[in-house]
Amino acid sequence: MRCFIAIEVPFTKSMEELQRSIEGRVKLVERENVHITLKFLGEIREEMVTKIRDIIESCKGKSFTITLKDVGFFPNPRYVRVIWIGVAPAEPIVKLSKCIDEKLSLLGFEKEKSYIPHLTIARAKGPVSIKNLERFKGTKFGEVEVKEIKIKKSTLTPKGPIYKDLASIQL
Repeated sequence: MRCFIAIEVPFTKSMEELQRSIEGRVKLVERENVHITLKFLGEIREEMVTKIRDIIESCKGKSFTITLKDVGFFPNPRYVRVIWIGVAPAEPIVKLSKCIDEKLSLLGFEKEKSYIPHLTIARAKGPVSIKNLERFKGTKFGEVEVKEIKIKKSTLTPKGPIYKDLASIQL
């Protein structure tokens, strides 16, 4: 089964406004699917979920608050494949992600080359104009108290992914 580790984030009115402002061929992330990925796991066997849960438990700290702000583009503004919202402060999420990544590498998972905490809002399916999105630079999209981490299963369908919670770890 295809899985990832994530922090769920509530969808806000300003996120909806950002999505409506995107010009070009894009696939918008559904409001119920917005999240911050800590680690994409890929295909795993069901019996791995308990080991992964134990690793997250060993890495977790206290709950913390983040601000969702600004807008960015992967790989860059001239060639947009992903439109995302940034996270501040990034340190608690980066620290958590690094710990999970390090420990999962001992189980054979590939290590991340680099990690930028973000919330994907849309994926480009063709050319995208970012002119309209300049006004969102510096915009706050909400504050989130991070109190839990989830292991999620992702089933790909022609209409988009369907996510199912496999485990929830409280901070």
